[in-house]
Order: sequence, then C-alpha cells, then structure tokens
Amino acid sequence: MNTTPPQEKQSQSLPVPDLSFNLLDVFASVWRWRKQIILLSAFVTIGTIAVSLFLPNYFTANSTFVPANEDKDLFNREGKNNSMYGDEDAVDRAIIFASSAPLVEFMIKEFKLAERYKINATSPKGESKVSKRFLKLYNLKKNEHGGIEISIQDTDPQMAAKMLNAAVAKIDELYKQATSPNKELMLNTYENALTTKRNELKSIGDSLFMLRRKYSVFDVKTQGELLSTLLVETESQLAENSAKLDAYRKIGRQDSIANLSAKVQGLNKKLEMLNSKSDSVNSSLSINAYNEGRELIMYYDSQTESINEDIGEILKEYARFKAQADSKTSSIIVLEPVQVPKIKSYPVRSLLTIAALFISLVIGLIGALVLDLNKRIDWKSVLSK
Repeated sequence: MNTTPPQEKQSQSLPVPDLSFNLLDVFASVWRWRKQIILLSAFVTIGTIAVSLFLPNYFTANSTFVPANEDKDLFNREGKNNSMYGDEDAVDRAIIFASSAPLVEFMIKEFKLAERYKINATSPKGESKVSKRFLKLYNLKKNEHGGIEISIQDTDPQMAAKMLNAAVAKIDELYKQATSPNKELMLNTYENALTTKRNELKSIGDSLFMLRRKYSVFDVKTQGELLSTLLVETESQLAENSAKLDAYRKIGRQDSIANLSAKVQGLNKKLEMLNSKSDSVNSSLSINAYNEGRELIMYYDSQTESINEDIGEILKEYARFKAQADSKTSSIIVLEPVQVPKIKSYPVRSLLTIAALFISLVIGLIGALVLDLNKRIDWKSVLSK
C-alpha cells in the first residue's frame, strides 16, 4: 500500500531548475544584454563627467619642518642630543601642538572659515562642522626621516599657501609658549650651579688662606724646592766650617777660630730653624711646617683649580644657552618652505570617469546574469509550494 503524503509526491514531481553558469553562459548573457549594458555605462559615464565638471578644484600647499633642539643638555654631557635639531620627543610634541585645539580655533577665526565653507556656525553643532571641515582639508604626519609634513587644501591656491604659512607660524608660537618655562628653569639651573660653585670656591679659598698662614706655605712646588736646596746647602756648609774650625783649633789660629765659630753658630741656628716644629715657629723656613701643611694645601689647591674649571665650563655653556634662549629665531626649522601650488590635487576627473565606467560595467554584467538566472526559475511553481 502506498503511504507517501500527497505534498511529498507533488514536491518530488517538480523539476529542479538548472542554476549553474559556465563561461559560455556568461558571454551569452553579456551578448544578449549588450545594448542595455552599453547604454547603462554610457549614461553613468556621461553623468559622472557632468557632475565632476561642477566639482570645485582643490589645491594643496605643502611644507616640511622639524622642531629645534629646545632640550639641549645643561652641561654638555656625553651621549646627549646637542645638535640644532630636536629628538623624537621634540617631534612628537610639535605634532601635538600642530593638531591642537588652539591651532584649529586660530585658523577658523583668522580666515573666517565658517563663511568660507558656507557653514552656519552660530550653534555648537555648526562650530563642530567647521572644525571637521577644516581638519578634513588639513593633513599632518611624520615622515620616515623624522620630519613633520603638513598640508592644507583650498579652492584658491594663494589662500592655501597663506593658510599654511599662518599655521606654521602659529605652531612655532605654541611651541615657544610651551618651552619658555623650560628655558627659564634651565637658566635658573645654570645660575644656581654658578652660585653654588662660587660659594664653594670662596669657602675653599678661606680655608686655604688660613692653612697658608698657619704653615707659612705659599707656593708648594717652589717653596719645597727652595727648602730642600737650603737644607742641603746649610748642612754642607755646616759640615765644612765645622771641619775647618776643628783644624784651626789644633793649630791654634785664634783669628780664624773666632770667625769660623761665628759661622758655625749661625749655620746651626739656621739648621735649627729649618728643622723646627711647625707649632713653635711662624716662619716660612720650617721644613716640618712645610711637610705638615703640604698635602692639605695641595689638596685645596687642586680643589680650587677644579672648581675654577667647572665655573669656566658652566659660564661658557650658560652664555651659549642664554643667547639661544634670548634669541628671537624660530623654534621650528622649516626644511621645505611653503610654495603656492600650481596644479590642482583634487578632483582627478579622469580617474572618477574611469571608476564610474568600471562600476557601471560590473553592475551591468551582474544585472544581465541575474535577469538570465531569473528566466530559468518557474516562480509560479516556487510560490505555489
């Protein structure tokens, strides 16, 4: 007995349409619908040409700059950036200033962009539209060489160049305002370092003065050489005259004995002075005083020399940095000056026309295939199921 439901029998009896396409079917569909595809492409292409003719021409003014080195190392230490160009951090800061709200507000007010762009800016929404329109025509990026490329588009090439020059000048102003406190801080650091070194030099100078008075040492090198020579000569003369005195006493020459006795006595006194203790004599002829004070005085002398060298270096760097800080030169270095553009950058009508023609051909081809596919389907049978 046949138990198959009637609906299932009916569905099994319906023919399945052939929805497959091969390359010949595609060519056949294109050929059948060739006139319609050509008409569609022609209509779209002509329409695109007509519309593009009414589009305004935009000109792009370009410039490239890098920030100057505002973070020069205070004491010119090794490994620090002391060139005229700023480092990566300076470039990033300049990009922040170049894309900041103060710059956008300045450009909108300076060039009355709301009127120029024909936007009603009496409401917050209108102001936002003006900003978005400007930012769409304003481009900023860091190139592979570490420079900052900046450009502005406008329908008037002269205005595009004028706006870009104003933007670069404003970026320079914002950069100076941001780095001025840092310059003041660095100048104060130089001045504080100089004050500290000068106070240190005064303290060491006072200590050195007291040591020289205490030990009667005024020139370590010269005085040491003189004392050594004097000691050797005194000992030599004492030995010589003592020997003569002994000889004259043996032969009984009274006149020479008195003379030599006085000399020997004087040489002994001189030798006693040379060998006297430092705390019992206030004379520059004491070798003991010289030896006791020599190391201390040499140490303070070396400290004085070192501090004087430091002060000289700081003064040199301070003068150089102060000249840079007081300079009215730009804080950014323009590598590529702004030029008035002579060739429009947008729209490229030929590319628009070619793109429109290509899209229309694709749409026409897809439409032809869909229409041919539609003919293969029995929609009455499909809808009656």
